[in-house]
Amino acid sequence: MDIFITGASGFIGSAIARALLARGHHVRGLARSDVSEARVRACGAAPIRGDLSRLDVLAREAAAGDGVVHTAATTGEDRAATDAAAVTAMLSAMNGGVFVTTTGAPRARSSRVPVPEEDTASPGGPLEWLAAAESRVLGATHVRGLVVRPPIVYGDGDGPVARLVQGARAAGVARYIDDGANRWSTVHVQDLALAYAMLLESDATGVFHAAEASPVPMADLFSAIGDAAGVPVTAWSLDEARAAHGPLAGFLAMDAALDATRLRGLGWSPATGEALGGICGALRDPAQGYRAP
Repeated sequence: MDIFITGASGFIGSAIARALLARGHHVRGLARSDVSEARVRACGAAPIRGDLSRLDVLAREAAAGDGVVHTAATTGEDRAATDAAAVTAMLSAMNGGVFVTTTGAPRARSSRVPVPEEDTASPGGPLEWLAAAESRVLGATHVRGLVVRPPIVYGDGDGPVARLVQGARAAGVARYIDDGANRWSTVHVQDLALAYAMLLESDATGVFHAAEASPVPMADLFSAIGDAAGVPVTAWSLDEARAAHGPLAGFLAMDAALDATRLRGLGWSPATGEALGGICGALRDPAQGYRAP
């Protein structure tokens, strides 16, 4: 297959590029700078200069191959509008093929028990646009539409967990919210990339959760983050966390446990993460690159 990836220089997108190339596919990756181009080339993919505002580039590249994997996102207040315009441009240019978009665990109902894909909610705040983003792809009648909802993604010493470790190191403490009993699903980035590859190669449609079997309590996760950062671990209130981190605190205080039965039915298994002992094992393993020098 010939696949165009937005966000190909990023944490998830670059892992998907490597997984697809290893399985014999051709990959073109969107790159917005010289640094991004170098990262895409390092994966073995062909860089395409542009960003999510270049609708002409997005349309051209989406139409040129067999499918699109959309992992890129902006971070400003225009995130929802930018995503809508970019995805619409790509879908409108395609004549068949497959389109995979990436949303996130908050689209599933908040629960400490893993929930299936149909058990959804419309998250408020800065992520409320995710419902429309999913519908845009699933409602396209001329492509095979897929949605992947990753939970907390870890691995290769990078990703959001690395930022949590860096934040704890800078603050001199790792803090979970309230009693830390809320649970999040997790997935290793290499296992997540394999999920995208398998979905592209299948005839599947719809929404898929990519998650390890056992959600992790936040108290356990931040204990491992504290170990990696070399700092003590303590609790703080949701109000204190919101004052320091804004809306992000609300997400870390929620439950986001995902059931990946649909994906496992395609033969997917999170083998890399399980071999490491999950996210806490990865954080405590010096070879994984999270621990302080």
